[in-house]
Amino acid sequence: MNEQRKSSWKPQAIAGALILVIIAVIIVKLIIWDRSGNVELEEVEAGTFDYESLDIVFNVDQSILDSHPSDDVNDILILGNEGSTASPGGKSIIDIISEIENTRVTSLSYYYSQVADATNAFGNDNVSFWQCANLYDLVKALCSKDYSLQKTALDNGEVISQEFYDKLVSIDLDKIDTVILFYDSIDYRKASVLYDPNDKYNTSTYEGALRAAITSIQSDAPHIKVIVASPYLHGVVNNETIEPATMINYGNGNLSEYVMREYNIAMECCVSYCDNFFGLITEDTMTKYCDPSTVYLLNADGVKLIGNHMAEFIQRPY
Repeated sequence: MNEQRKSSWKPQAIAGALILVIIAVIIVKLIIWDRSGNVELEEVEAGTFDYESLDIVFNVDQSILDSHPSDDVNDILILGNEGSTASPGGKSIIDIISEIENTRVTSLSYYYSQVADATNAFGNDNVSFWQCANLYDLVKALCSKDYSLQKTALDNGEVISQEFYDKLVSIDLDKIDTVILFYDSIDYRKASVLYDPNDKYNTSTYEGALRAAITSIQSDAPHIKVIVASPYLHGVVNNETIEPATMINYGNGNLSEYVMREYNIAMECCVSYCDNFFGLITEDTMTKYCDPSTVYLLNADGVKLIGNHMAEFIQRPY
């Protein structure tokens, strides 16, 4: 009986001893760590964090290109607004893209044009600039060759100009190789509705208008390579101070939410995405690259930065 008690006691004693040894080792290590002094952290300069770019290239299927006549010139059509037309240093982003070798650029970028059809969103039946020169309105006119909305707005003396109208009706999508959709943050600044859960093609919304425009081009002109170019980061004047647009919500989300929804639509439609948002202009360099009078428009250095990135992206084979 005593031998059985001794034999059962030995494993318990060994286990208990091992536990005590482990606890002792942990205590010693904690004491040594505590006496090692303050941990010195390497200082990181503001604005030096790495960002993962969302740039991605989708090329048109080669069989489609083979069946479509083309020359050695890349005919580019740019749809956008003043973000691409502004030229604070005498040169705009459109000008920089036009300098690419073997490239012809046509621009339908126009002042306060935006992605979502804001007029339709508020149920205004009057044909105005906002119903004829936003993204989907222009794409619909180009694909259908029906320019009646634009002509009515022109005849009514709206903001659209005769020069803009003449250029619109002269464009033949069959002769266009690349369409670039480059709108600045105007939809964010005007608090365009982001999406309609009941109608994903609702052109009164940011997502719906972008999706409808891309799929219309893909359906009517499948040979065209579509590039969605994102807005760039800029500041917002808030209580007399400049804060990053990623921190300010005008009612439907901050700027980064619009950018990510734009990216998701591009991926859904399998079109190229030129990321001007992450890593080019940061919260610490907004004042370096943006015009202080408007905060959201680029200065000459900003135009060069974004323009060069877009020009380089356009020339990527994949």
